[in-house]
Amino acid sequence: MMNFMKYGAIVMTMVVSQTASASFWGKVKNAFNDCKYTEQEYAETVAFEKQMTEKLPEHFKGRFSESDFETKPWMRDFRYVIVVNKASRGPTAQTMKVYEYGYLIHDTKISTGREGFELRRKNKVCTGAPPKSYWSQTPTGYYTPKYLSEDHKSSSWDSDMPYAIFFDIENGLALHQVHRNYVDMLGDRASGGCIRQDKETAENLFFRVKETERSVVPAVNLDGTPVLDENGDVKYISQQEMIHSKTGQLMKFNTFSALIIVQDVK
Repeated sequence: MMNFMKYGAIVMTMVVSQTASASFWGKVKNAFNDCKYTEQEYAETVAFEKQMTEKLPEHFKGRFSESDFETKPWMRDFRYVIVVNKASRGPTAQTMKVYEYGYLIHDTKISTGREGFELRRKNKVCTGAPPKSYWSQTPTGYYTPKYLSEDHKSSSWDSDMPYAIFFDIENGLALHQVHRNYVDMLGDRASGGCIRQDKETAENLFFRVKETERSVVPAVNLDGTPVLDENGDVKYISQQEMIHSKTGQLMKFNTFSALIIVQDVK
């Protein structure tokens, strides 16, 4: 009995020491596998992986203004315009504003990416770390929702992502509800790249956007300029298409009457 209690205490100590990003059973799995880097392994692996891992490009260098609804009238053809400021400091840093037909209806704190380097898990069976190293960025740009998942789970971080609105498919970035362990971090850069929201905001926004599926909306470039047709007019679409930059695969998505603007304004 004493040996069992001693063994159990050792296991629980190992479990608790693992990253908080893993689920409970993920931590148990980590405790029974070689999931922790030694100091030397960590230093060597980080140095190598940083050299091999490119940062994501920033697409939008400008600044959103409510006057854009007048100077860029095509923006009013989106029912919702969601403006995220990923800045680390400043009066509107780490906030999200939601406009409906050009009128502000919600203003709240959020968490965007840590903008740091995320080292891959030591081996495939480990959890609480991504399977592949990357920079935890939330790139600036103009985005449109590609698909929605009400009860999504991240395979990379072994974490729930309720009310996910995916806007960057290639990098797996979405707006979603924050995990209960990180609610107090809203207002700070704290995520792996996604945009975290409180539960009420995430749920409300999810169903508002979902109602607009299959809308006819303007086609917009990542830099915030509208796509023009052969006559030089703003092009309107009822289906989204994109070529995956890594696989070359043609991907098609339904449209939603929502525009997501990520900016970095101090």
